Amino acid sequence: MLIFLALTARIVSSEWGEYRRGARSVETVRLVQLTMIAMEKTSIERGPSNGLMGGESADLPQLSKKLQAAREQTDESIITLLDALRADADVRYAPVIRKIEYVKGALEPARLDVDRQAGLPRSQRSSDDVSAAVNGMINLIPPFVTAVADLTSIAIQSDPELLDGLTGMRVASSLREYAGQVGSKFTAPVVTQRPLTKDEVIEIGKLYGRIEQLRSLLNIQMRAYRNNAAYNAALSELDAQYFGKGLPILGELLQVGLISGGYELTTAELAARYVPPMASILRLRDVILADLVHDAEIRNHQARNYLIATIAMAIAAFVFFFVLMYLVRQRVLAPILRATRLVTGLAVDNLDVKIPEARYQDEIGDMLRALHVLKARSHERLELASERETLIQQLQVSSNTDFLTGVLNRRAFFAHSEQQLAVAQRYKRNLALILLDIDHFKRINDNHGHLAGDSILRNAVQLIAQLLRKVDILARYGGEEFIILLPEADLEQALIVAEKLRATLAGHAIATDDGSQISITASFGVSALAGEENLDHMIRLADEALYVAKNGGRNRVVRAG
Repeated sequence: MLIFLALTARIVSSEWGEYRRGARSVETVRLVQLTMIAMEKTSIERGPSNGLMGGESADLPQLSKKLQAAREQTDESIITLLDALRADADVRYAPVIRKIEYVKGALEPARLDVDRQAGLPRSQRSSDDVSAAVNGMINLIPPFVTAVADLTSIAIQSDPELLDGLTGMRVASSLREYAGQVGSKFTAPVVTQRPLTKDEVIEIGKLYGRIEQLRSLLNIQMRAYRNNAAYNAALSELDAQYFGKGLPILGELLQVGLISGGYELTTAELAARYVPPMASILRLRDVILADLVHDAEIRNHQARNYLIATIAMAIAAFVFFFVLMYLVRQRVLAPILRATRLVTGLAVDNLDVKIPEARYQDEIGDMLRALHVLKARSHERLELASERETLIQQLQVSSNTDFLTGVLNRRAFFAHSEQQLAVAQRYKRNLALILLDIDHFKRINDNHGHLAGDSILRNAVQLIAQLLRKVDILARYGGEEFIILLPEADLEQALIVAEKLRATLAGHAIATDDGSQISITASFGVSALAGEENLDHMIRLADEALYVAKNGGRNRVVRAG
């Protein structure tokens, strides 16, 4: 019954989570919509701003009125967005709230720059100052873009099927922004009636390229919408309005700007001609949004229906199993319930279970006597298993340890080091390697005997191990050669460690078993991880450095390379 309840709870919990994720995805999509609207209103505000900075004195009252209306719409959209974000207690919205609050705070100084230029006579308006005011408004958009990306990621986590639609909305929103930016690049030249600078031409070219890329991305990313009539109609309108009418207007201005700078229109007139075709971009975005919300709501309703059906079936199954369990317990299991507990205890190796003595020569008595035998066999099995585990551990230690020095042997070093190398390469961490060789070790064996040589190796290992960290890997590489792997250490740190080891070995006289004192030195080669090379490559570099140290007089540290 408990297993059944656990599985049922799991299924109901899964369906409940699916329903909540669907509801959350719909809410997040609406927040994405509000964020895009706020970004759109902020972008649209640039049109009246540019018109005001390029307007004649007689037109300033009317242009100011349009700008004030646009600013009110921007402020209202940002406040609406912040209220919606704060109304939800989801902590994942906190970074988005900070970005929108930053935009809200940065709006005022950007608007002051626009008003400052509009307050000057047209002849006194500097091209650089006008460009700076335009860029001040443009710079408000990137926080919106990242906020949309954050919300999109949250929505996709709740409902992966939103990916294509949300991507299409972001592409359309970016297309609208770049379309606005490329139009704004003509504000300063039109205000001052001058040719385009080289930097402006380059920037306009880049924006043209991004616009074309985004249009191509719509074809690639929105394949799932190919059979959507509303989407296809909106896409055709986009091609006809913006790419067919709006963008060619800027193309004409670009030609004039490259030659003379006599544009023969004001920024307000430019906005009146260029901005209306851009509405087709927003209509495309809204078509995608409507389809997205519709599909998300359908999936959410389906998830709710599945949840209700699952709960109903779970309740019915629970009642059925409860009645069935009661009947079976009363009519079948009661006579052998105690024996069942005993068997269950022994099955999980609970040898403290007290088994009653058989009182009768019947089936239950036979079962109790069999349980006594089973308990004895379980004791024997557990003892054998314990002995086997102890033997396996001893064999593992023996196979991984150098019999003379007690440190890891060469095979165990490679097994441990490959893991450290994989971690370092995956997480871009430092890793260094030291290869050291006892100088003139053959001479020590020849002069003092192999037992003295063995004592030298054991004592040298003890000195080395005292200076290493717990995470460092020390192993006997072969003969009188030892190898050390230093995780989280770069080449310079490894050189310091190697020098400390060299000085320590050179400064100690090692006592042999016969009581004599022998001074030793060692040569060191040091290498460090620099990319995707393997462990053999690091060892080869360290070995080459060790060779240089040997040929250079021994008792020294040489870095690889």
